[in-house]
Amino acid sequence: MTSTPRPPRTRARTAPTRREFLWQVVAAASASACGGGSGGGEGTDGDSPGSSTSTGSSTEAEPTTTTGPTSGTTGEPAPELPGPPFTLGVASGDPLADRVILWTRLAPDPLAGGGMPEAAFAVAWEVATDEAFADVVTSGEAIAEPAFAHAVHVDATGLLPDSWYFYRFRVGEHTSAVGRTRTLPASDSAPERLRLASASCQRFTTGYYTAYAHLAAEDLDLVLFLGDYIYENGDKGPVRDHVGEECRTLLDYRNRYAQYRGDANLQAAHHRFPWAVIWDDHEVDNNYVADISSVDDPEFMARRTAAYQAFYEHMPIRVAPPAADGSLAIYRNFSWGDLAEVFLLDTRQYRTDQLCLDEPGEDCGELATEDGDMLGPEQEAWLTQGLAASPAIWKLVAQQIVFSKVDFSGLLINWDQWDGYPKARQRMLDFLAGEQLANVVILAGDLHVGGMADVNAVAGDSNTPVVAVEIVTTSITSSSETDIPPETIEQLVGTIPQIKHFNAHSRGYVSIDVTREALSARFMIVDTIESETATVDAEAELTVLAGVPGVQLP
Repeated sequence: MTSTPRPPRTRARTAPTRREFLWQVVAAASASACGGGSGGGEGTDGDSPGSSTSTGSSTEAEPTTTTGPTSGTTGEPAPELPGPPFTLGVASGDPLADRVILWTRLAPDPLAGGGMPEAAFAVAWEVATDEAFADVVTSGEAIAEPAFAHAVHVDATGLLPDSWYFYRFRVGEHTSAVGRTRTLPASDSAPERLRLASASCQRFTTGYYTAYAHLAAEDLDLVLFLGDYIYENGDKGPVRDHVGEECRTLLDYRNRYAQYRGDANLQAAHHRFPWAVIWDDHEVDNNYVADISSVDDPEFMARRTAAYQAFYEHMPIRVAPPAADGSLAIYRNFSWGDLAEVFLLDTRQYRTDQLCLDEPGEDCGELATEDGDMLGPEQEAWLTQGLAASPAIWKLVAQQIVFSKVDFSGLLINWDQWDGYPKARQRMLDFLAGEQLANVVILAGDLHVGGMADVNAVAGDSNTPVVAVEIVTTSITSSSETDIPPETIEQLVGTIPQIKHFNAHSRGYVSIDVTREALSARFMIVDTIESETATVDAEAELTVLAGVPGVQLP
């Protein structure tokens, strides 16, 4: 889409004096959300063993290997590898009932562009029912090409529904770590249970990924990552430093993904479960929208194109590679039999610009004529049609930003969240109310807080029926940058009647257990991100009963 360039704006802002305290709260609870922008080890080479999906443009996604990195042989011998290539581990994602995407990237020197020769390499892969690979059920070769940073996306087919498998890669004398993955239940099945975790906002510099060490030990079927997998800025500390300055080129973004992917705890979580990943803003630039940067940047589209390609290269995602214009369609859905259908959205690429120069606070006079769009017409139609047609008991909408109204009666509007797009949000609420859809659960991240809330038919009006529930996962590491005590923020947010749980001070993830009778969310909180190990506790557990609107309080 095209849009009018946004006027230059700075990031050092001052709120009106009479709102100074409230502005500081916003800086803590919203404006700084994912907005500051495990040690960074190289990993191990792993030589010892260690129903339907669709994209926005078609009803069945093309296998990633058809137009991206290809499977087969090059016909020419590849040069020698300069070192162990599997430093970034392995990953799987976007499973179907008979297949799953398998991922790795060859990177002997991960923080220097990968360190691979400018040549294609044949990478053998295999899938087995056991970790010792005594029962290999499918195998093949994929080509790791320089154009895709020697990443491979294998669509491993011919698998049984609702089954666990192990997979690995081999190139030359090197064998990767072993990954564990699974397929979806058959589309006509009636599963009893689905176990998910939702995570977001893993800024490398602010903490160790202690939450992932505990997430990897859970009994899960899938991890949903809701955005801000990397941070694009070039900041330092307090715990670890980014390598390099702020990302702008393809090489910059590749090196940044490599630094994050080198973390042992993050690798462990990828090795243990398949993931379904969506992006937010920091995979490109803080608070960007569509083709508009957060500051006046005439080279922004080249930057976004590089960022989108690097995202594609590093994610086990079932989508076609970036288009010729640099766009990348990532919204898609999958079904867990008739138990649950998950819709993964993109709230960045298709939205209109934020109002009021994206400065959190009161309305600057633009709301009266606001006609903003969050999803874009094509994605919104895809979502509403999919929700209306879904036979699943639970409809889970996985997206990046907070949907609930938390604008404090208009005093404190965060223009980058759904609060800044009230007509687009109300259009979705009218749809949910008009269709009388049951058991809709919205998943969000971004704000570095955890919470759970009822969503009413009229945003923020508790006198109207509850049409959905929202679960917000806190960050893995990203923290607010403010001196305001989290307890003060929690007291303020606690005055909003729809919010049933809120935590502004902790890091972690949400573990979600879905059955035919209920959905329960456990807010898993680590005691520290400042050391390499931590303990974890379930701070709260809240439940939604099938067919009963709203959160059930303990």
